[in-house]
Amino acid sequence: MCRYLLLSIANRGAIVDENTKYRDAWANAKQANPAQVRQAAVAVIQEVRRGGLELDRLIQQLTRSTSFRDFYAGVERLAELSRGVSYNVHNLKLLCDLQVPPTTLFTDHYLIQFYLMSAMKRTWWIEGPAFCGLAIEPGCRLLELGCGTGYYADVFFSPFAGEIVAIDVDPRAIETARRMHPGKNIRYEVMDFRKTLPDGPFDVVVWTPTIFAYNPAEIHTVMGKLREIMSKDARLCGWTAIEADRGGPEILWHDMNSLAERLKLYFKNVRAFERVYTTVQPPRHELFFFASDGILPFDAEWSHGVRL
Repeated sequence: MCRYLLLSIANRGAIVDENTKYRDAWANAKQANPAQVRQAAVAVIQEVRRGGLELDRLIQQLTRSTSFRDFYAGVERLAELSRGVSYNVHNLKLLCDLQVPPTTLFTDHYLIQFYLMSAMKRTWWIEGPAFCGLAIEPGCRLLELGCGTGYYADVFFSPFAGEIVAIDVDPRAIETARRMHPGKNIRYEVMDFRKTLPDGPFDVVVWTPTIFAYNPAEIHTVMGKLREIMSKDARLCGWTAIEADRGGPEILWHDMNSLAERLKLYFKNVRAFERVYTTVQPPRHELFFFASDGILPFDAEWSHGVRL
């Protein structure tokens, strides 16, 4: 009995949570210990602790407020402090995710929402999916390639699409998506779309910035397979960064025109546009695109806009 109890205690730390097993395996592979991380982020941790204490004090004050003026002043201050705590906690998570090897292979968009947006004024991460949302007709069937944590599928696409199939090659990304961004009309699948794709037809295909991670031959193969599962006049949309400052057979695109020409090989109609962000250095040159054999957003025939 004693030996059994000792074994149980010894193995308790090895219990696998099926909802986080890939995250935990990745964290166990990190080449740092908590003491090292705490030392590197001592100022951030102090700010989190200070904010937490102040939050607790303010909550106590709210329970004793006798006027709406005082209550609202406390709520406003509480909201301000909450943003500060969230900012610092996500700064700490950024350190854990991206500065301690092995680094993450996908983006936690809450890091951008609660930290990088304020710290670095980065906006392309929300402009891309917002533009893609214009390609979604209500009730359509949508495929997202490289869905990561499912943030875009949940926040930007699920309110409009009837059904979403969101795929990613990384099991940890899909595990995170199922845990953090579930939805009644969203299905997450681990899938390498260079090898296989879910059954169609799909009315919209969203290709997130991972598109630049593939070479021209892989893009050609994937485009052929996508056309087989896309419905008539289905739309491909997405956004990506400039891949290089020069052209060449091994380069997917080096500017807005070369991206449009690449997509024109597979679709009758293409629209590509660009924006340069100088809040990061070197400046980030982002490209946005729509492609279809049918009507594109902002076309003269598009029923959701008018130009006078």
